[in-house]
Amino acid sequence: MNINEYNNLLNKYIKLLFEKNKLIMRDAPYTESKFLFHFGDLMIEELRHNKNIKELRIKQNIYENYFGLKREKEIKNIQQEIDRQTGILSKQICELEVKCEKSKEVLSLREKNKGKKDLLDSLFLDVISVMHPSIYSLKSNNLWERAKNAYLNYDDTTLMLLKNLKVNKRKDLNIADLKNDIFLLQNEIICMKRRYPYYLENNLLSSEWVESYNKEINTRIKKLQVEEKQIFEKLV
Repeated sequence: MNINEYNNLLNKYIKLLFEKNKLIMRDAPYTESKFLFHFGDLMIEELRHNKNIKELRIKQNIYENYFGLKREKEIKNIQQEIDRQTGILSKQICELEVKCEKSKEVLSLREKNKGKKDLLDSLFLDVISVMHPSIYSLKSNNLWERAKNAYLNYDDTTLMLLKNLKVNKRKDLNIADLKNDIFLLQNEIICMKRRYPYYLENNLLSSEWVESYNKEINTRIKKLQVEEKQIFEKLV
């Protein structure tokens, strides 16, 4: 085995493992949080209008098809249909509200620790080199989970401790294995960057794009408001 080639491939693999984990644990939450900072409230408002319109249409349909029934039964049918048909929208609204609150924490934590970014990245890269499950045979994933949590929470003290641990059970990876793993990981990272929320990163750096998308959502909301008002007026 060519030791120099092996070591070069291993170092390349370690850097790719770091890049993938950084994308998942640091870049994705930050990019999505920035997106929700700009548009989260508008997205919730849009969903609520869609839900209101659906509710009004359900009421309209029941009034037209159940005319003459006792009021108690009409009310029961309306509520049942509203719950059944708007359940998905209600769930989407709740989930988005939770995400918006979480995004504030992500942005706040990042701002508080912006001075430690390079240090944390360097420490996490070192930790990956001594205990990543793709390279080492671990008795359990507890140490690796602890490392990920430390990186997520900007805990440089824990990362410093973990990088000095020695996990001696390195997997039996040969040059062919490493070349194949590198190829797969490179393609996985390329595909990841094309998906949400990664593809939004450059867009969010453009004030013109942010303003344009803001106008786009507001235009949709205004159309929904008009539609909602029209249906409501027909009902009353």
